[in-house]
Amino acid sequence: MAKPRVAIVTGLSGAGLSTAIHALQDNGFYCIDNLPIELLWQTLALIESGEITAKAGYAFGMDIRNDHFAARFPAIKRDLEQKCELTVLYIRAEESALEARFSTARRRHPLSGQGTDIKMQIKKEMELLTPVATAADVVIDSTHLKPKDLKDHVEAVFSAEGRPLRKLQLQVMSFGFKHAPLPAAESVHDVRFLKNPYFEPTLKEKTGLDSDVRKYVMADPSAEEFLTQLKRMYRFLLPNYLAEGRHFFRLAIGCTGGHHRSVTFAEMLARDLRDNPIPGIIVSVIHRDIEH
Repeated sequence: MAKPRVAIVTGLSGAGLSTAIHALQDNGFYCIDNLPIELLWQTLALIESGEITAKAGYAFGMDIRNDHFAARFPAIKRDLEQKCELTVLYIRAEESALEARFSTARRRHPLSGQGTDIKMQIKKEMELLTPVATAADVVIDSTHLKPKDLKDHVEAVFSAEGRPLRKLQLQVMSFGFKHAPLPAAESVHDVRFLKNPYFEPTLKEKTGLDSDVRKYVMADPSAEEFLTQLKRMYRFLLPNYLAEGRHFFRLAIGCTGGHHRSVTFAEMLARDLRDNPIPGIIVSVIHRDIEH
């Protein structure tokens, strides 16, 4: 008898755990959110007995509201892997994004009872969940993702039959240097050496999402060569980062305002990586400053 397919969805409060659970539920998973550790083994027994059935699989949302969850997690994972085809999905976000989300939603953080401010609560949770993040099979950073984008990422992770391979989330971001500070990124490229469409009256108010702006940018003699070099470099680097165990990689491309050249390059690089996919790499595009 085949082992049941089980996903544990966990991560930082406010990062999008409920959104991920809903995405799996919409795709046929039997989902239980905030499952206490004490009920985990009973739930698996019900699955094994056939009293709970789901063709797609089973997803359990688990977080620090379960006392001792993080500390016990490595042992829990080892035990679960003997009983099921397990994937641990960990969702994170940058501290500033989490702080803004809690402020906007006016929600209490699960660690609010410890008497510290929201920044310290977030830091404390990150520390507590370090063993879980380290053991995760897939990590998604939701800092710049809209709920629909996060759902798309979750669906991409679990779309293949059987246990998914380890994934690396590549986020290609355009930005403007004049809109400080620089984004946190593993790699930053500056395309301000290319001709600027801003100084063309017919292109000034457009962006790199428009075809005539892309044509103008790519008409620069250096543009095509630089794009080719970027494609070659990241087709070499990304599989190696994935093999090393990296879950997330942000590639930032900047120009002066974040409207034209950087948007063009972010779109074209991401399109190439999507049209000719690298196994295990999930690609998304964010244009941080396009609305400025």
